[in-house]
Amino acid sequence: MKINKKYIVLGSVALAVMSLLASCDKLDPNSPGVEYMPDMYRSPSYETNAYTTFLGDSVQTNRMPVKGTIARGYMPYTLTNDSTGYGLAGRTLRDPLPFTADIVEQGKTIYGKFCIHCHGATGQGDGLVALKLPGPPPPYNGSLKDLPEGQIFHSITYGKNFMGSHASQISVEDRWKLVRYVQTLQGKTIPSASDTTAAKVVVKPAKAVNAKKKSK
Repeated sequence: MKINKKYIVLGSVALAVMSLLASCDKLDPNSPGVEYMPDMYRSPSYETNAYTTFLGDSVQTNRMPVKGTIARGYMPYTLTNDSTGYGLAGRTLRDPLPFTADIVEQGKTIYGKFCIHCHGATGQGDGLVALKLPGPPPPYNGSLKDLPEGQIFHSITYGKNFMGSHASQISVEDRWKLVRYVQTLQGKTIPSASDTTAAKVVVKPAKAVNAKKKSK
């Protein structure tokens, strides 16, 4: 049977027009138009922060956690960010980590990442950032020499004066490691492994931050 070329051309044109119309959506310019089995590749779930009327008690898809819920492995810090909490921290909080050279070295690494810029390599409050502040932090071996470990932890958690909170940046365990290193900057010594008397252990201070790169 011989097929007229005229019908082939007309059929091709009609198919092209139908495809063009199917791919257009005047209501939503971002819509791809007619889709073949969209449920195979388009997720039916709601997007985060999207609007919805499905839940009834909320217009957002995000659900608030049950009151009092805490993250797995997280213990809330209960002391308040005020003078009362600061005082209680000094009287009641004790570093749960041993005062050893290994812990101190780990604390020194943390100090070099988060503290040296203001407090300086040796804790004198002469870091490059502190030099631009109207009131640099006092030296650890000066007016902060007898600052209790609990208050050091409290200050790292909530912040103090020009220093902001580091709770979101430094974990609880690392904060206590940092406290151990700060204690060496206060002049405290690490007890030796053989007895409980204080034996002098030299801990090299963290390297100072270079203001300018050395030219090659």
